[in-house]
Amino acid sequence: MIQFNQLIQSVIMLAVITGVVSVTVFKNVAAEENGDLTFAFPDKYMIRLGAYIVDGTDTQFSVSSDVGGIGTVIDYQRDLGGENGATIPRIDAYYRFNERHRIDFTAFSIDRKGRRTLAVNPPIQIGNEDFAGGTLNSDIKYTLYKLGYVYSFYHSSRVELGLSAGLNITSYDLSFSNTAGDKVETADITAPLPMFGLRLGYAITPKWYVHYISEAFFIDFADTVKGALLNFELNTEYKLLKNFAIGAGVARFSTNVEVNDNSWKGKVSDSYRGFTVFGTFYF
Repeated sequence: MIQFNQLIQSVIMLAVITGVVSVTVFKNVAAEENGDLTFAFPDKYMIRLGAYIVDGTDTQFSVSSDVGGIGTVIDYQRDLGGENGATIPRIDAYYRFNERHRIDFTAFSIDRKGRRTLAVNPPIQIGNEDFAGGTLNSDIKYTLYKLGYVYSFYHSSRVELGLSAGLNITSYDLSFSNTAGDKVETADITAPLPMFGLRLGYAITPKWYVHYISEAFFIDFADTVKGALLNFELNTEYKLLKNFAIGAGVARFSTNVEVNDNSWKGKVSDSYRGFTVFGTFYF
C-alpha cells in the first residue's frame, strides 16, 4: 500500500525544490531582464536509452473469486519467492515544440518470476484455485507507458521549471501454476491512470545538468477502478559531445490499483526503487 508518510515526504520534497528554484529564479530574472535570453535545454528532440536497475520491490496482490469474494492477499516476495530485483531496459524521449511546450514519453517493462514450495494453512487461494501443497510457479510482468505534456512556466538560461499532465498506462500480467500443470490461474489488468507533476531541469554548467521529476495522482471511478500513483526521479548527466550525454540517477515508482468489473476483480499494490544509468542523444 502507498503509505501516508510517502505523501508527507513528497510534499516536503516539493517544498524544498520549489524554494531552491524560487531563489534561483529571482537571481536569474535580474541578470536576464535587460539582455537577450538564451534558454537552457534548447534541443528539439531528446532520446534517452538506459537501464533501470531495480534493487528493491514491495508487491502485494489478490485475485478475487467469482463465488468466494476477495482472494488471499499475497506478498509476492515472502509468500511466493518472487524476485526482489531486476535490470531492465528503459527508454525516455521528448519532443519540444518551443521553449514553453513539449511532449514526454517513457516506457519500460519489469518481468519477475517466483518459485516456492507451499506448506501453509489455510492454503493460498488465487481466483478459483487453492494452491495448498507442492511447488507454485509464478510470473508477474509490470509494463508502463507514460505520455505527458509539459508546460515550462519558467525557462531561463539555467533553469527550466514545468508542470506536467498526462497518462500512465500501467499493465499487469499475472500467471500461476503448480508443477503438475493441472492448476493454472492467469489474470491481467490495464489501468490508464492520469498523472500530474512537477519537473525541474537545472544547468550547473553548459555541459552538466540535473533533472528532477515528482508526479502523483489518485482516482476513484464509480467504485470500478480505484488507483493511486507516485513517481520520484532525480538524475544528473554530463554532455561528452554536442549531441550525446551520459548520466545516472535514482527512481521510485509506486502504484496501487483496485479493479472490480466483469473482466478482472482484484488488487495490486506495487513499488519499485532503484538506479538508472543511461546515454542521451540530443538533436
